[in-house]
Amino acid sequence: MKKKIVSALLCVAMIATMVTGCGGSKSSSTSGNADSTAKQFEINAAIAANPPALDPHTVNANVTGAIGIHIYEALFQMDENYEPQPVLAESYEMSDDGKEYTIKLRQGVKFHNGDEMKADDVVASMNRWMELSPKAKTLIGGSVFEKVDDYTVRGYRLTNGWALEQHVYFYTTFSSPIKECRLFLDNECVEETSALKGRNVKAILTFENPEKILDVKTGISAVDMKGAEDNHRKEAADKDFDSLKKEAAESWTPVLGQIEVETNDLKKKELFYTSLHNVMMYPMLFSDVDNRFRGSDSQVHQTDGFAYYGAVIGLWDTFRAACPLIAVLRPDVMEDYIRTALEHFRYAGQLPIWTLAGVETYQMTGIHSMPLITNAYMNGVRNFDTELAMRAMVESAMKDTCGYSMGYFVGLENYKKYGYVPCDMEMESVARTLEYAFDDWAIARFASLTNHPDICKEFRTRSLNYKNVIDPVTLLARGKTKDGLWRTPFYPLRSEHRSDDYCEGNAWQWTFFVPHDIDGLAKLMGGKEVLASRLDSLFTMDSSLEGETVSGDISGLIGQYAHGNEPGHHTIYMYNEVGQPHKTQKYVNEVLTTLYDTTPTGICGNEDTGQMSAWYVFSSLGFYPMDPVSGRYELGAPLFDRAVINLSSGRQFVITAENLIKISM
Repeated sequence: MKKKIVSALLCVAMIATMVTGCGGSKSSSTSGNADSTAKQFEINAAIAANPPALDPHTVNANVTGAIGIHIYEALFQMDENYEPQPVLAESYEMSDDGKEYTIKLRQGVKFHNGDEMKADDVVASMNRWMELSPKAKTLIGGSVFEKVDDYTVRGYRLTNGWALEQHVYFYTTFSSPIKECRLFLDNECVEETSALKGRNVKAILTFENPEKILDVKTGISAVDMKGAEDNHRKEAADKDFDSLKKEAAESWTPVLGQIEVETNDLKKKELFYTSLHNVMMYPMLFSDVDNRFRGSDSQVHQTDGFAYYGAVIGLWDTFRAACPLIAVLRPDVMEDYIRTALEHFRYAGQLPIWTLAGVETYQMTGIHSMPLITNAYMNGVRNFDTELAMRAMVESAMKDTCGYSMGYFVGLENYKKYGYVPCDMEMESVARTLEYAFDDWAIARFASLTNHPDICKEFRTRSLNYKNVIDPVTLLARGKTKDGLWRTPFYPLRSEHRSDDYCEGNAWQWTFFVPHDIDGLAKLMGGKEVLASRLDSLFTMDSSLEGETVSGDISGLIGQYAHGNEPGHHTIYMYNEVGQPHKTQKYVNEVLTTLYDTTPTGICGNEDTGQMSAWYVFSSLGFYPMDPVSGRYELGAPLFDRAVINLSSGRQFVITAENLIKISM
């Protein structure tokens, strides 16, 4: 360990504003302090090849090193026995665990411009090396070299939880000087140190003015310390708490003001704007003020000016209504969201499935970037590379293997081979089949809109694969083996969380996830009257669930309809397609008035990055995108006499409902 770290430091030449560090007699490569009276000589030397560059931080070529030893100096160098010896360093100490090094620098070392080499110069040089050199990332990646003043602390956190390699850098300033900083590792105080690295690090700060109000400002970044500091300075450095609070409140006014609802029921108004606020919290910005971001490949990249919204991409939830609502209200945001998805494709080789902190988790079923892009395009969001989008959609839908999740590799190999996902080969087979089929429909729609007829035909055909998991006897979506046999025994009300044929649901709740072909589903069941009857059963049957590990996401039950989870959010509106719109209106109103309220627990399920609230916003206005790539909206039961949607184009969409039955919240 000792040799590895110190040897790494051998690779670091001291570079400060591109002037050379020269010391005294201890180093054979130094030339002494610059002297204006010294004679100037020209030296000609033969070299084996032309160097690609002379910057030792960016180039590892031997010829660069051979030249560099006459120009730059490092903290250490090897002796004749290949043992590290101090050069610009005077000495070093290593902690017992080998994870922390304290390096004492030689005094009196000067650069060619006469400035003395100090700790800040070493810090800058080390950080530059780690930022620019792949070799540095390999040797000492994750290390931090820093100096903190009396008003500032900063740090770095790397976690490997749900998403691997979540990088969080923070830069925090205080209005009062720090009197004392006590650092703890595993709850044990570590004395005489101002920096600490470990898995369980805590700090206790004491300030010089404890009786006064303490202003704390924090900037964060997934890129690096500089990013956190720059974000802090750009967004908060010169502002006090009250001004930031006022600025935040004012920034929401135009966002919430895009929809104006008229009602005398203040609780309804409060709930509506709370719901709209919840939706517009997403997508979440992930790029820094300089447009740098950490991509799905864990490397730092930079956009050409657009906002990278890669913090959370929870499309399994949001493609249904949240993203369509953002596309209507904020096409500028949706444009950058599409560019984010395409940027993800550049570095991951596939469109996002479910990302956290820029990292793909593969945690949910389907690849719902397809309806995201198609819906946005249909809503007039078109300032992106449509050819790249088409290629990204097709390549993502054709990948045998996408990634690893839930105990096995996620991919479409079996779906392509069998026309469905066999239940004896993969978990959540029914959910995956139904969702892949819908994503295929989204690809077909986008291909049709962008003049790719062959792609349209291929994926329109694939979108009918849902038929392969609809059992004609039970009239329910059911697991099927690779040999074409239905799974037995079959328990339609059973749920085993993330370990059965469904995803956070059961057979009754998933059977109706065919929003793109309700006519085809009705035909499989024996006609629209039969489908209507099955819908009636869904909403009126007992709400009991079976299973030893029933998914906690199944909530907000009306019969077996689970409004607290997203896969069924469109189901109520299916009554419109079977000639019974009054039932759509009935159940929409029931959900609006009984499963949402203004209390802290006023959502009957997981908000899931704005989807639960998006359903409320759309449905309370009286319409909903049952199939978000169809270009159609289904009518429901509005809560308000009048509503006005102020579009970014300057036009208004006005909704007027006459003779509403007044139901108080």
